[in-house]
Amino acid sequence: MKAICLTRSRKLKLDHVSSPQKAASGHLIIEMKACGINSGDKAFIAGAFAPGTIPVSRYDICGVSGSGKVVEIGDGVPQRFKGKNVAIYKSLKFSDHIVGTWSEYAHMHYHHCVILPDNVSLEEYSGSLVNSITPYAFLKQISSEGHKGIICTAGTSATGLAMLGICLENNVPIISIVRSEKAKKQLEELEASHVLDQSDPDFDSRLEELAGQLNATAVFDGVGGDLISRVAEVLPRGSSIYAYGFLGGDKPLCLHTSVVLMKNLTIKGFGNFTSETVQNPKKLEVALNDLGKIIARPYFKTKVGKTFRLEEINEAMEFSSPDGNKAVISPCL
Repeated sequence: MKAICLTRSRKLKLDHVSSPQKAASGHLIIEMKACGINSGDKAFIAGAFAPGTIPVSRYDICGVSGSGKVVEIGDGVPQRFKGKNVAIYKSLKFSDHIVGTWSEYAHMHYHHCVILPDNVSLEEYSGSLVNSITPYAFLKQISSEGHKGIICTAGTSATGLAMLGICLENNVPIISIVRSEKAKKQLEELEASHVLDQSDPDFDSRLEELAGQLNATAVFDGVGGDLISRVAEVLPRGSSIYAYGFLGGDKPLCLHTSVVLMKNLTIKGFGNFTSETVQNPKKLEVALNDLGKIIARPYFKTKVGKTFRLEEINEAMEFSSPDGNKAVISPCL
């Protein structure tokens, strides 16, 4: 079968490798339909992850996310997976049997997958699971640490939309921070009650007041730089900042030590595949089942920009969209 593989010099190569012939115990063979290229893919290809920190594929096949149809299930796999469409996130579980996802057929443990409704577009869920499991795991973690409400700097990004959906589903107060009035209206149309535009002259005072009212002391930061420096200044005492991404570029966090001490702030990293939800197999299975019940809601869709064939991988990697839409590889084209 055709697959996109990573060479020793960390270049992408369209190659022909052995297709999976029999599903191993606990695994699925999946006919791949669509694979959204996300930031995790680019980071892996660039060598940002130390060996052994994330699951890898046989034949060095690239791809973190995707969607496709299950064509065979192995021993121990729940029968509900048979013949179903699934969304995939490879980083959820280590396995010696992984094949895919940028390939015609993938081989994944069923703990890498969420069953999709029969009537959804597979392209629209080709990068969804990573953005869905992240806020789910985040909410579980911050709840266990005593937080009651969330401030999300990720705005209308895929993770920001999913965070809104997860919070609404669980009746958790969330303050979403955006960069424009247009983005604010987009979230309000998706039932968001508390959206703040950082370009508003009263942003700082409004954030301080609203965070206090909602007891929003957990900050999910997908931006970094100037924005999180600004947010930190007005947080309630005892807040925690969880760094997840750096959409704001490479500008550093600038915060006076007195602010950290007086407000008793905690700053830490957050990663979905290092979370308790993902690390604990029983909790991961519960999470995937829970997400399967709500994943058809609009908060969890992949923003599709342009679809490419496997042979067009270089063009796909160069694709960019001002709206954050993703390049999608379709192995079946």
